[in-house]
Amino acid sequence: MRPRHWEAARLARARRESPIHDELSRLAATVEWLKRAQNATRSGGVSRGYCARPKVGSQLSFGWQPAYPETSGYIVETLLRYSQLCGDDDAVARARRIVDWEVSIQLPDGGTQGGVIGAKPLASSTFVTGQVLFGLVRAYQHFGQDEYAVASRRGAAFLLSCLGEDGGFVRGYSHFCAPGPKAYEVRTGWAMTLCGTVLEDAKAVAGGRGTAEFALSCQAKNGWFGHNDLDHHDQPLTHTIGYTLEGLFEIGALLGEKTYMEAVRRTLLSIRNLPRPDGFLAGRWTADWRPAAEWCCLTGSCQIACVCFRIHSYYPEAGFRELGTKLLNFVASTQKLHWPNPGLAGGIPGSYPFGGAYGPYTNLNWAAKFYADALMDQKNLESKLKP
Repeated sequence: MRPRHWEAARLARARRESPIHDELSRLAATVEWLKRAQNATRSGGVSRGYCARPKVGSQLSFGWQPAYPETSGYIVETLLRYSQLCGDDDAVARARRIVDWEVSIQLPDGGTQGGVIGAKPLASSTFVTGQVLFGLVRAYQHFGQDEYAVASRRGAAFLLSCLGEDGGFVRGYSHFCAPGPKAYEVRTGWAMTLCGTVLEDAKAVAGGRGTAEFALSCQAKNGWFGHNDLDHHDQPLTHTIGYTLEGLFEIGALLGEKTYMEAVRRTLLSIRNLPRPDGFLAGRWTADWRPAAEWCCLTGSCQIACVCFRIHSYYPEAGFRELGTKLLNFVASTQKLHWPNPGLAGGIPGSYPFGGAYGPYTNLNWAAKFYADALMDQKNLESKLKP
């Protein structure tokens, strides 16, 4: 009932928009929102997001949230990629600011803290370290600066020290979710594989392969993954499903491992008929692929769309391109390009409807990141398919 929450109520009631077909305009608006999120922290890191209505009893405050090391790390590669596509030098400078900040907050054990800046306890997290590793490695590739290579090696060494023989992490769990090894850490394994490939570290590559093997051990015949949620393994988020699919696909692509590609294909074949005609995909799914949420996790839809566009060249007959387009079009219809509040204009909400349980009433920086990735993946695929 507070006046400052009225905007959240208006957004929750707002109709979805008809997606415009100028994807570059949507992409530019999304990146501009990410830049504003970085400006809001004044540190170099990117704000977790903009909260229009804090949930009662939560630790969130109204407006821009503190910098978030985990997602800031993988936003680096999005900004660098955008700069190559659109010639945006400012995006390059911002990516470097993020990486310099990530190096400055790297913990003595080589890891990166879980949670936002200021969260307690201050302790390294394997998943967070993996996502920051993407930014460190991509920055080293782009700028060639030795300190980024050193920080990358330190991060990879921390991850290897936490890895069990079966490819699951046995320590270094985030304090902000349930303990125990998780299938979606295969995205951390992708970062390890990338780091090992770029820096010629065979142990890091082997560690990444191990996480893929662990993820495969969690997959059922119908493509569903167990041990694959932050807290509720019986009904994982499409967000964590997307993480698992990304990690398996990318490790498979880096190592030429068809087994991992086939695992991704199996899951996508099950997902293919789940969205509604308008592209709405429920945010959680049970082991028999029944919806366990009445809201859509927009981040997860974007991630799955990314995988669909990337895997199309391997399985062009499977209809994955069409699935990716349907999911991405739905997310696009939730983006408010001309909303007067700069904290909300151009960003992507955690959920649809706006008050859904994942990131309620908040535009999240990782939702914007994966939406931008999906738009660029779609454009990249379309350019390859042109005669």
